[in-house]
Amino acid sequence: MLVLASTLAAAAALQASTQPHPLFALSQSNTPKPVNRVLGGDFDVNPKELVNMLPLQPSDRKRAKEALARDDFVVTLDNVVTEEHCDRLITFAKWAMPSTVTGAASNEVDSVDGAPAHQANLPKAALKELLGSEGYARLLAPASQILGVMPRAVSAFVRKYSTTSRPRLPFHCDGCDASISVNLVDGSEYDGGDLVMLSDNALLTAPRQAGSAAAHSADVAHAVTDLTRGVRWSLVVFAHKRRNWRRQFSVQADGRVVDKRR
Repeated sequence: MLVLASTLAAAAALQASTQPHPLFALSQSNTPKPVNRVLGGDFDVNPKELVNMLPLQPSDRKRAKEALARDDFVVTLDNVVTEEHCDRLITFAKWAMPSTVTGAASNEVDSVDGAPAHQANLPKAALKELLGSEGYARLLAPASQILGVMPRAVSAFVRKYSTTSRPRLPFHCDGCDASISVNLVDGSEYDGGDLVMLSDNALLTAPRQAGSAAAHSADVAHAVTDLTRGVRWSLVVFAHKRRNWRRQFSVQADGRVVDKRR
């Protein structure tokens, strides 16, 4: 009973705190200082040097280096999601994320940094219902441009970034085929919180207008920089060319990265 009472007291204190979960500070302390400077908003960096400093697994580092040299792995578009649909998605997320500690009804954590996810998962059927058939097709169009085919499977969630919830997302590569990130609020409503991507031999930033989207190959190393004011809501969609989409990579003796599912 004493342990339970202590746990509940700690949770209540964290609920009332204006600071994000301590796991975010732990993640930041484990990040190389030059990378933290980029995540802090200093984009004056050599992208080739940056990709070598990222704390990635060997297979992901190789993917990220190859993606950095590509000029066809990132697509940005304005007005992908309408203002009405942005509002619908935010309303859904607020309903589905009652906890200020975890950002969800469960104790879900993000696989990138092990910190609270602060996201509301959206099944494909729910996403199509919220956006309508035309809106759903418009959403997937940027990913189709990168993949060369219409995705056969998708998974999605709405995420909240703020100074008291999730303030950042470290650099990583995704486990899908292509990813889409849509800004659901205008960039004037928050400071920081930029989606940055390493591709085309540069550190690219996604557009900040509400309804704008950035799609990129899953091999592109990307992150969300520190949000210092306001709240950023974003829709994230993982697009997959195969219905059986779980990817497993291995590095061969000759240095090739192999997707075991292919």
